[in-house]
Amino acid sequence: MKTVALALMLGVSPVPQVPPVEGVHRADAPVPEPMKRFAWRDEAAGYTFVAPPRWAGKVRVVPLTSEELSRCGAVSGVRFVEGAKTLLVLLSSEETRLHSLTSAGATEISRHGGHIVAVKVGTADDELALTDEELGSAIQWDGEAKGAASR
Repeated sequence: MKTVALALMLGVSPVPQVPPVEGVHRADAPVPEPMKRFAWRDEAAGYTFVAPPRWAGKVRVVPLTSEELSRCGAVSGVRFVEGAKTLLVLLSSEETRLHSLTSAGATEISRHGGHIVAVKVGTADDELALTDEELGSAIQWDGEAKGAASR
């Protein structure tokens, strides 16, 4: 009975009508913008690889197989490719395995807290190839200032 009385009171009482704000309900959805930043994160090692904006939407990441990782002595690694071209291979390992990485042809680019990041450069004459400056500042370790690299 109380429910019926409450429903009748709510139905009878006037509800103020608020006119919609002009343009809000009839505006088109924003056009999606293309990706402006290329970043790949290695959770285990605690760093993010940030490439220049020209990589955004063009370069894809292919994880290395366990066989490829064991050959070079890395704990984790990825290949950055555009089409069929490998731009570079990024390898991560502990400091104790540095010799294995360098003997496999990789070059150390950064180290922090017992972890090392090394790189094998692929196609160097491509427009997407990284300069030495870009490669040097591409690794951002957790807890460090943006663009800072430990070597």
